[in-house]
Amino acid sequence: MAKPLHILLTTLISCHLLAQEKATTESGKKVLIFPNGKWTEDPQPLKKQSGLSYTKQAKSTSKITFLKNKASIYYDPSLWKLAKQEDPTKIQLQHRDGDGYVLIISERMQIPTNTLKDIALSNAKNVAPDSEIVQEETRLVNGNEVLHMQIRGTIQGIPFIYFGYYYTGKEGCIQMITYTTNNLFDEYKKDFTDFLNGFTIE
Repeated sequence: MAKPLHILLTTLISCHLLAQEKATTESGKKVLIFPNGKWTEDPQPLKKQSGLSYTKQAKSTSKITFLKNKASIYYDPSLWKLAKQEDPTKIQLQHRDGDGYVLIISERMQIPTNTLKDIALSNAKNVAPDSEIVQEETRLVNGNEVLHMQIRGTIQGIPFIYFGYYYTGKEGCIQMITYTTNNLFDEYKKDFTDFLNGFTIE
């Protein structure tokens, strides 16, 4: 029996952060090498925008904490249902309408933002080779600088979109990723954005 799409997409983005190695070929091309021997070109940084500032919504009254209570995300409990948590480093939620999802991955290791970006894209390309960053910018969210990325690709013939925030600091690194299929993204974009803007460092 085929796995539901949201499980495939969750698996795609939940690979361990340090699963790849960087290398340079004889011709000088920079690549990322995976443990299974596959490789992909090392993604180059895009031009980032700055000066965009966001704050949490008044309806975001429920709270999830992680990284030993050093970081939190506030969300609207009327829109999001928290899934049963089996791994404290991976938090999952589902939209009340059933077709929008959230995955939060936190690790206490501090990883440079560019490296976190490279790993996020290479993890996606490892399962969906056509994955690409279609939007990238820095945002100030409740006083904390995060990298915002929108990644799109195709898995088993189905177009999908990841819409997330990536944070790294002395507390550790955090990937906060919302996702759905391409045809539903516009419907969920506002709720995704409001959810992500609940992120704060305590």
